[in-house]
Amino acid sequence: MRHEEFARRAEGRLEAEADRLEGQARELGIGGGAAKTAARAGELRVAALLVREEAEEAGEAEERRPTADAPPLEAQT
Repeated sequence: MRHEEFARRAEGRLEAEADRLEGQARELGIGGGAAKTAARAGELRVAALLVREEAEEAGEAEERRPTADAPPLEAQT
């Protein structure tokens, strides 16, 4: 599985869980439980962002890395 595909799947799952938690927080109304649940939902959204950014960086690094099949640049000249 490519990094980008993994990131999209992980991001979607984290966002869905954050949405679920925010729904619970709304149902709980004002109070400590709702605040904690809303904070956890925010943490999941940050995690989704970090997963996506890490996958993008890994994908870019992979693109910059020479493939095993390609001869070294010195041999190509």
